Amino acid sequence: MATTNDLNNAQATLRAITYRLSSTPPSQLPHVTAQLAGQVWACKDLISSPPGSTKQGNEGSITVNRFRTYLSTLLQDRTIEGRWAAVVLVKATIEAGGVEVLSKSNAWVRSLLGILKKPDPPTTRMLAIIALTRIFTLTWDYTNLIREITTPALPAFIGTCLSNAENQRCSGSELQAILEAFATLIPKHPTMFRTHEAQIRSELLRVLSVTSSTVGTGRHYTAEHRHSAQQLLVLLHNCAPKQGAADKWNETLRATVTAAHTTCDRIFRSVIEDWQTTSGVQPSLAVNARLQGDVELDNDDAVGMTGWKGVYAGSERLIALLDLLGSQIETATAGAVTIRLGLVVDLLTRLFSLRTPSAKLATVKPNQQVSKDEREALFAILPAVHVATLKLTRSILRRFGSSVASITQPLLAQITWLFQAEASYSGVRTSTYGALADILKLQGPTLSRGDVSDVEGIIKACCQDLLPTAQVSPAANGVVNGSSNQNGVLGQQASKTTSANVPMTLRLAAEALVPLCFSQITSSHLPGRVRTLMERAAVLTQHKDALVASVLNPAPNGSRSKTQPSLLPLLAKQYTQSAEVEALLRPRMPVIRTGRSGSGESEEDEEEYEDERSPIANGYEDTADGAHDDEEATNGLSDPHQNIPDSVNHEDLYSASPKRHVEAVNTEATHDKRKVIDHEDDTEHAAKRIRASLTSDNSPPDAVGSISGTDRLTAQSGIPVTLAQDQPRSSFTAAPVASRQGASAPAPIPTEGASAGYNAGDMVDIGSEGSDFEMPPLTMEQDTEDEDEDDEQDDDEDGQRE
Repeated sequence: MATTNDLNNAQATLRAITYRLSSTPPSQLPHVTAQLAGQVWACKDLISSPPGSTKQGNEGSITVNRFRTYLSTLLQDRTIEGRWAAVVLVKATIEAGGVEVLSKSNAWVRSLLGILKKPDPPTTRMLAIIALTRIFTLTWDYTNLIREITTPALPAFIGTCLSNAENQRCSGSELQAILEAFATLIPKHPTMFRTHEAQIRSELLRVLSVTSSTVGTGRHYTAEHRHSAQQLLVLLHNCAPKQGAADKWNETLRATVTAAHTTCDRIFRSVIEDWQTTSGVQPSLAVNARLQGDVELDNDDAVGMTGWKGVYAGSERLIALLDLLGSQIETATAGAVTIRLGLVVDLLTRLFSLRTPSAKLATVKPNQQVSKDEREALFAILPAVHVATLKLTRSILRRFGSSVASITQPLLAQITWLFQAEASYSGVRTSTYGALADILKLQGPTLSRGDVSDVEGIIKACCQDLLPTAQVSPAANGVVNGSSNQNGVLGQQASKTTSANVPMTLRLAAEALVPLCFSQITSSHLPGRVRTLMERAAVLTQHKDALVASVLNPAPNGSRSKTQPSLLPLLAKQYTQSAEVEALLRPRMPVIRTGRSGSGESEEDEEEYEDERSPIANGYEDTADGAHDDEEATNGLSDPHQNIPDSVNHEDLYSASPKRHVEAVNTEATHDKRKVIDHEDDTEHAAKRIRASLTSDNSPPDAVGSISGTDRLTAQSGIPVTLAQDQPRSSFTAAPVASRQGASAPAPIPTEGASAGYNAGDMVDIGSEGSDFEMPPLTMEQDTEDEDEDDEQDDDEDGQRE
């Protein structure tokens, strides 16, 4: 939503535009029109708002009406420059104003139609055609606007454009604008074009019939004209009445194929063809009538194109028909159509079967009843015909995709035979590389070893087109299988030499094919010499996609004693900033926390991970009952895992070693003991006792609470292992060790007179504060005297150790 400040600025800008238009002489308007059209977009919020909808109200409406009135006056200006500027500004204003301006553009549409009828320069009429086409397309979303603007104006627009196209004053740019405008409007308004269909078809056939060999036409049409005319001729099937668009489309396809065979019957008469039809195509002429006279077509063909005369004119007509078939396959239709693909494939087979004779392949049988000059002229135009044939083949492969898998194998064989005969022509090589790339995208991994050996010549030629001429044969200064030259500039020199000797279209086609040969062809089917040539071409030309494809699809290693070289070092050196190279060199996998705390982790992180992991997930099962849990909660023990050894809490989830069971902790005894301990004891003294018990080498091996030699070394090394304590010297039987998975068994009651000692199943967290490394005896009654005696004994032992 535009703010008040924005509307004020837009209003000021629009007043400035109006003032500049009124104060500038008409002869200078074309110089400032582009700048004014850009400023109109800054006023789109004001222009597109309904009258009285803003706070400025009357003032803003007055400014907009003044601007619109001046544009209407400028469309009727007597000068050519004024009308030219008005056409440009009208189109910019309608696009910026949206439906608000579009609904009030009837007067502008009539003025633009009037400009088309005036003898203005072709550029003015071309701009008027573009502006009217844009107005018609903007009305498609509004039924009322189609009824009010498009329906009354479109018939007059079609008739005026056709009259201008037939006039000699029509320029190439104006004709191109007319063809594109008709192609845009026909799918949406077929009924309005139906009355002009015959006239449009006649104009299109005239454009397609005129070639460089046609004499006396007086008009020249570019490749863009012919392409647009072919597309528009295909779209004319929408004008068929009573839902007959699909039948009309199929009829056009059959007529085009028939016209192509008719042309082949005449220009191929100098040789004896070995092609046999599979779709029931009948010859257009008898054999005797075909051999009489010159190579020509007197009357119009099945499509409606005019006749031609001579081998070169016939070849141009055949190429035009093949391009028309390609446009018919590629152009989208409003409804579903059924195509008889066998008709087109039969035509392709006929064209592929006739190849230029070479020293390797001399399969052409000459017809001795025709002169040698005509036969040589046929061989001269065959490569251009085959380029059009390969283009049609690519159109079929791209349009139908995997649904034409049944004809891919025969087409690949025919393309291979054609390449062997006409590989010397750059156009044939370019089209062959593109066709092979399309086949590899569809069925590359399914090619057998024999198929790969057939296309081996195409791959070699592709690599040689990329390699510089001076570096193809010797490999001493080049790069072979991952070994690079020492100066490091050979690749740059190769690129410069190649670009100077090879056409750009051929180079682009070869660059697109090489990565597909690495990725789509099975590596084991490629011979070693071909693989080496592909890698050399990729390195010397610094082809990033080919290098990546080579690294991702390594060659199979036939011998276990040899290591297959890789191009990864060269790829990493040349493209250090590439994301693909970064992923190959340092692949990042998602970080999975195993729970093992490193030396650099903080205490907060350790507590967080310990809280998130349950005792069962860590292989530890709490043996305390619900009453004991409630008792711990009421006594303020917030950490339920504080008595679990560190080796249990930080277990490696991905360790290949078998899990070692840790003896269960008697949390109840520890809890009772902590109740009795006086917390006002000297904690520093207790810590010294703990360190002394862990590091002292003078402790007797069988002393109570001491650590064995192996455990002491383990504790000093910092490796988390399971602590195993020896059985204490006690007169009563120790409680059985509780397993992680099973519940702990109740401790047996000792006999009377048993001395206090450590339980073998009890473990104490030596890192907790206030621990004196002592455990209470397992007796039913508390004996405070024994505990006091034990405390005094421990103090004496500590003093002796110190």
